[in-house]
Amino acid sequence: MYRAFPICALIVLFASACSTTRNPRLYLSHFNLQEPSVGDFEVCASAGCRKLSRLSYSHEEWQSIVNIFNPAPTTPAGERDRLMIAIGAMETYIGAKNGTSADNMKNDRRVVTGPQLDCIAEAANTTVALMLLEKEGLIRHHRIGYPQHRGFLRGRLPHNTASIHDKETGEHYAVDSWFYANGVPPICVPVSDWKAGYDPHKVK
Repeated sequence: MYRAFPICALIVLFASACSTTRNPRLYLSHFNLQEPSVGDFEVCASAGCRKLSRLSYSHEEWQSIVNIFNPAPTTPAGERDRLMIAIGAMETYIGAKNGTSADNMKNDRRVVTGPQLDCIAEAANTTVALMLLEKEGLIRHHRIGYPQHRGFLRGRLPHNTASIHDKETGEHYAVDSWFYANGVPPICVPVSDWKAGYDPHKVK
């Protein structure tokens, strides 16, 4: 699903050994991504996360993200719905700041005039977004999971995604922004479905 084969091979080894309790910061540290804050955070700005952008949200931008969670969701399902909207909005702001606004769905470069992100970069960037939302107290019903991997063992090309855990049920969810273009809310499905090959473009 992506062309950065040397990095992909490393990610396979790095991700395959992880457990559901592994700290997601370990994934970010592999790309030297710093602990995020509203006024100072880093994201991947290229496939394979070879290039980083150091950015910040203005007060007005961050308030618009906070408003997505007002009133606060009362259920995990409601919170997941808000999280997907928030991540899409955060991608829109980031794309305008670092030139990735034309990032297309999957790895489709046919209409891309700027950087095209792959699943490695998308998994890292979505994890940064989730950690920032958690740090600001906007995530209450979930904890941030270690990015998940699927691929060779099931005869498929390798693929990565961010993830979250429902605190009430323990259900593990994939939060995958790679399937859609910049600014479109990501998919959120159980990791078991995602690892079985889930693709929103192939769902009837």
